[in-house]
Amino acid sequence: MNRNAYKKLMDHIEPDEGVKKRMMERMNKGKVQSTRWSRRAVAMVSLAAVLGLGAVVTFTWERGADDQALTAVKPEGTGQHGSANPSEVATEPVTIPQVELPGDSGIQANMIGLVVYQGNIYTQSSTRITPEAAEQLLGDKLGRSKSGITEWSDASDYTELASTIGETDIYAVKGYDTDFRIMSYQVIDGQVYAEFYDHLNGITIATGEDLIGKLNVKDRIQTAQWQSFDSWNMGENRLQAVQAADALSSFVTALHTASPVAEEALGEEPYASSEQKFLYLKLEDETEVELRLFKLGSGNYAKYGHTPVFLQVEDAVFNALWDSME
Repeated sequence: MNRNAYKKLMDHIEPDEGVKKRMMERMNKGKVQSTRWSRRAVAMVSLAAVLGLGAVVTFTWERGADDQALTAVKPEGTGQHGSANPSEVATEPVTIPQVELPGDSGIQANMIGLVVYQGNIYTQSSTRITPEAAEQLLGDKLGRSKSGITEWSDASDYTELASTIGETDIYAVKGYDTDFRIMSYQVIDGQVYAEFYDHLNGITIATGEDLIGKLNVKDRIQTAQWQSFDSWNMGENRLQAVQAADALSSFVTALHTASPVAEEALGEEPYASSEQKFLYLKLEDETEVELRLFKLGSGNYAKYGHTPVFLQVEDAVFNALWDSME
């Protein structure tokens, strides 16, 4: 579903009081930082209920009892809360562990869509597709998802094609490996609802290529837009065209060679900062990739989706694009 269709539905949604209460409880306990959520977050949960998509759950990677978490070689003293000194931030390859099922994995359920396919967990993508283009990307049908996964599910509930999105057809996506991306697709009252789900755990990121390369961005951008943090945070959706084509091209190239930094190495610094911008890249296949940009004291970073890894981009290249988006 495109951004405008979501907005029209969300404008008519009253957030569920139970959902609001649980979100506030998590925020008060410090498990969810308010700076990570826009005002639209609660409405997004209610939207899933309106569409019959079931519960919405997300996974955040946290250190569990067995000390299984993001793996990166960090100099002494960086710690989980990050450091303002960029020389102290690890730039070794970052391994995102395979998501294990609830139990001893140390993974906390919060809020996002997911589907289990071939024993792996695919989570709602930060790449969108318009209803008009979705049908053109339908690959082989992989099956039909099942409802039943909630915040309180245990490992026995995570069977093949179990999901939080209810019952809908699941497809491969043309142009993308099913090890990385699958797609839900359904038509309700003549309206197409399509979503991508990405598998970005159980991988090692040595350079940005290992992450951004999966998105098929390079040399395939049709248009690019951006919005400020305030616009995003207030749900205003004030998009502006990226005018600096050369700066954008250099930035995308630099993304592929960028150094990965584990999210835990930066701590809450990125999300506590208002120095953020959101970049939307529309590709030749009509998909739209969202990247979140951070200009911080410890460096300049780009982040894709819920993956707990930041890509540190060369300062000169990052600043050229950032400064053009004013």
